[in-house]
Amino acid sequence: MENARYRYLLLDLDDTLLDWLETERRALTQMMRACFGRELTDEEVGCYNRINALCWKMLERREIDKPQLKVKRFQDFLAELGIEADEERVREINDDYMNRMSGIVVEMPDAARVCRKLAAKYKLILITNGTDWVQRRRLSGVSFSDCFTGVVISDEVGCNKPAVGFFEGVKAITGDADPTHYLVIGDSQSSDIAFGRAIGADTLWVHLRDDGQTGEATYTVRTLAEVLTILA
Repeated sequence: MENARYRYLLLDLDDTLLDWLETERRALTQMMRACFGRELTDEEVGCYNRINALCWKMLERREIDKPQLKVKRFQDFLAELGIEADEERVREINDDYMNRMSGIVVEMPDAARVCRKLAAKYKLILITNGTDWVQRRRLSGVSFSDCFTGVVISDEVGCNKPAVGFFEGVKAITGDADPTHYLVIGDSQSSDIAFGRAIGADTLWVHLRDDGQTGEATYTVRTLAEVLTILA
């Protein structure tokens, strides 16, 4: 039944509603084929996934900024492949990759059905750490994008989850500063769940992958369909 304590559901995008690893794989393999004529192995794709994830963790901890992340991930990845490229070339490679990524949309199983059911009872707001134009273009291809009352993107609010300042972008949409009215839903303990804790809101951890993460949340599910048992 409807959980009356919540008015707004703050939903993460990547690896919660969209398949981020598959998006990365497609964009990366297309870019490497076009720029280097090289076909990547599954192990090499996995290497990039790990490097990119580590860079995003560094960004969350404010150890690097977004421009540095875009360079560092490909500097480190190309070094692992034994490919030499100066910083200007690395920036060109990153731009090619991001352009390809912006056109790729891979929805998680049940994402559309779950969001449509939830949108009938709650106001849904998308919250995402990412590059504004990339995320906006990807969202334009999402079949259930009409379910969202608003979208908050880190580039547009000037900080990343889990920073408390990210909540300002949410409040600008809802006009509601009471954290008890919100439920933060996402896959990342260090980003989504930590953000919910930081603002004093309840959290729902969508733990779809055995990715080594540990932690707690108000609720935990292993499939998106399970979200409906809590909220619908």
